Amino acid sequence: MNKLPIYAKELLLMGASTTGKFTDGYYFVEERIKTNHANELFAFCEWIDAHIGGAGRGNIDMLFAAYKNPTDRELDKAARALADIIHYNKSLTCN
Repeated sequence: MNKLPIYAKELLLMGASTTGKFTDGYYFVEERIKTNHANELFAFCEWIDAHIGGAGRGNIDMLFAAYKNPTDRELDKAARALADIIHYNKSLTCN
């Protein structure tokens, strides 16, 4: 899978919005995920939770590209910048 399928994007975002984390959200929508996409989408969700901290409609495609191309410096830089913003925002709300 080179691009995140539209159906998967919608399901993953809905699941994460409902549960608060992408891996938990994956389980929330798991029955609607195509079998041949399941392992890769779950690994992507784990990557988002471990390395980024969240995603939205405006950045999930870029994050999937960064996940699929870990040696691409520009994508890595964009993903890290987003992770920094998310971690900073979370630190404000957790104190």
